[in-house]
Amino acid sequence: MKTRRMTFLGLMVGYSLVLYIIESFIPNPLVALFPGAKLGLSNIITLISLIVLGARDTLIILTIRVILSSIFAGPLSYLLFSIGGAYISLVSMYLVSRIKGFSIIGVSIAGAIGHNIGQLLIASMIVENINMVGYLPFMLIASLVTGMFVGMVANYAVPKLNNFKRGFIDKI
Repeated sequence: MKTRRMTFLGLMVGYSLVLYIIESFIPNPLVALFPGAKLGLSNIITLISLIVLGARDTLIILTIRVILSSIFAGPLSYLLFSIGGAYISLVSMYLVSRIKGFSIIGVSIAGAIGHNIGQLLIASMIVENINMVGYLPFMLIASLVTGMFVGMVANYAVPKLNNFKRGFIDKI
């Protein structure tokens, strides 16, 4: 892997972790209506990486972010929830991004939905009760809001990062 590419991946991991930490300090208005819901600011980096760098590099960034953010978060259960949500989200976004006609916002919403499905499946396994999935309709509403927000931010950033990538990473 080229030095510039590794540097860029490292920056994306760093940005993702910074957004994760910032989010922990922001009061979340969604929690009142949907307990456990988060804005998912670090998913901005996941979506941008998927569009700009592709699935393989995004998987690397995502895996490192999940491990490091789980270390910051605390208990092992956070790692399990993060893995379940993050990987199903990435697969969902990748599959939807391959379908012609979906915007970045649509891809983001699919990722938010996938994230919630993954986390609810992990919760169901932990408590050994599939009824946890009954919470999904409420989480889907939160997915629309958070997915739209993440998608709008990524929609703004992707063209700028594509230009940067062409000038910095692809130059060699």
